[in-house]
Amino acid sequence: MSCFDVAIIGAGMAGASLAAALAPHRSVLLLEAEDRPGYHSTGRSAAFWTESYGGPGVQPLTSASFDRLSDRGYLTPRGALHLAEGADAALADRFLQTFAESAIALDRIGRQ
Repeated sequence: MSCFDVAIIGAGMAGASLAAALAPHRSVLLLEAEDRPGYHSTGRSAAFWTESYGGPGVQPLTSASFDRLSDRGYLTPRGALHLAEGADAALADRFLQTFAESAIALDRIGRQ
């Protein structure tokens, strides 16, 4: 049985970065459920920055990263469209309500 000082769950950007930073100082176990690191979140996060990422608990950190990422040329302005119909309309309503008090610009656009 192996013993480690630190166990990190998830080998996305945050988990892999944290493991790399700790490895010179501690024995680190990096666990990932997928067959390769960064399978889900890393690809989406690196390819598309969206200010609402992470929900209310993480969104302020996401928003705070904008100036630095933009100043360094990592971001290109573009919009995003979230689609919902039928039973998913309630999810869209909840999404809009979640960020209603934030400075994030979100608008509902109907079919017409």
